[in-house]
Amino acid sequence: MEKTKTKARYNCKELAVKSQPKQKSLTRTPGLVIFLICIYFSSCNKDGQISLNNNNDDLNVESADSTTVRTATYQLDPLPSNGTGIILVGRMDDAVTGNLGVSSYFRIGNAAISSVSLPDDAIFDSLSLALPYQGYYYGDTTLTQQISLHRLTQEIKLIDQSSAWEEDEIPVFASGSALFTNNTFSYDTNPLGMVAFKPKPKSTTDTVFIRMDQSFGKELWDKINNADGQVTNQEEFLNYIKGFVLVPTAKASNVIAFHTDSLLMNIYYSYTRTTDGKGVQAKLQMKIDDNAYQFNNIQIDRSQRLLSSLKANKKGELPASETDQQVVLQGLSGLVSKIQFPYLYEFVNRNDVIINKAELIIETPQSSYVPYSPPSTLNIMLADQHGVPKSLLTSSYDASTTQVAYLANDLTGGTANGKYTLNLTEYVSNYRGADEDKESALYLSVPISDLLTKTDRLLMGKGDGTSAIKLRILYTKY
Repeated sequence: MEKTKTKARYNCKELAVKSQPKQKSLTRTPGLVIFLICIYFSSCNKDGQISLNNNNDDLNVESADSTTVRTATYQLDPLPSNGTGIILVGRMDDAVTGNLGVSSYFRIGNAAISSVSLPDDAIFDSLSLALPYQGYYYGDTTLTQQISLHRLTQEIKLIDQSSAWEEDEIPVFASGSALFTNNTFSYDTNPLGMVAFKPKPKSTTDTVFIRMDQSFGKELWDKINNADGQVTNQEEFLNYIKGFVLVPTAKASNVIAFHTDSLLMNIYYSYTRTTDGKGVQAKLQMKIDDNAYQFNNIQIDRSQRLLSSLKANKKGELPASETDQQVVLQGLSGLVSKIQFPYLYEFVNRNDVIINKAELIIETPQSSYVPYSPPSTLNIMLADQHGVPKSLLTSSYDASTTQVAYLANDLTGGTANGKYTLNLTEYVSNYRGADEDKESALYLSVPISDLLTKTDRLLMGKGDGTSAIKLRILYTKY
């Protein structure tokens, strides 16, 4: 442990008076009091060191800049990804986290067609899927993205919370029945439609359209026109059209988000208006019926990558000692950075130490940003002895506020490291007098809302054997 010592400054005059035993004669002799004060004042060392009652112990403020921090890249169990309101599709080929493909499953409701009345001469034109941008993207949007749409051949079924987790293994981000990032449902390999486009995720007006198979559209139209039970009855409809999946088909190195609530399956038709004889084009718009049945699935290949020995769909960890002191975190894939302090309990429980302040400092090299920008904020989850994240770290001495670390950008022109800082004063102080727990840990992560809906990642460390995560403690030794 490296230390930086700063002698404490104290009021020598006040301490000198208080350290003297009471003597009645002093109260009658002001001159003698002044004389004794001056003697004590002149005896204080110039460097601020103080001696009380002839005791040679020093009161010092010290800083430990390199308290041992043990880190690892930790893989959580597959995350729940349904009901978030965000459709994610894309592919990232990252030298750090591997090849990540994101597909999205959903089902369409029959509300718009269950009791519709169509003109007698209405003719089917086409069927298409409209995908309005949600605004989020990650990766290189200058590259062409390609998506295919497939029809499910298997019903989407939710997994009850009691079936997903044991009672004592429910994580902080669990909420009722779920569908997870590793869930898949069978679908027809022949696509109903495909589209290739250059993403414009920040656009508020652009929409991605997928022209769907004409024969499928005509079949659906005929059932609507004939008021077939397969479209008028919800249960029969969901058996007829079990759902769809959007699959990325190009290595575009970007993931794009679309609004779940704004997704539309448009049935275009035309007819002749009886009032004036003019041709009219119209459409029926079908929507997602239940957001709980929309979820994002991921496929990960980490072979020949930094994390090649870490399995993607099974809880486990890869110590930083095996990756040249580099650790990684990433949303949706369930990667977090595990942090432990093996000698902190012993240090905090020393009889001669009082903790004044503790900070966790995380540095990330600028070279790791392209084309995957670092998260703007980070949180810490507190994991139990079984590795289950049970809660979020709150602000020191304010249990009502979740603690957030903001990225402090380099101000030297982009050559130095980015930095995040978290206040661990209360967390570290709580080690004092507590039972030692060598199994619990902190998980550094993107915020939970992003953990379940974004693919943002962060690489910490330069790969030179130097840890990028440090615990800095300011303490008083006496």
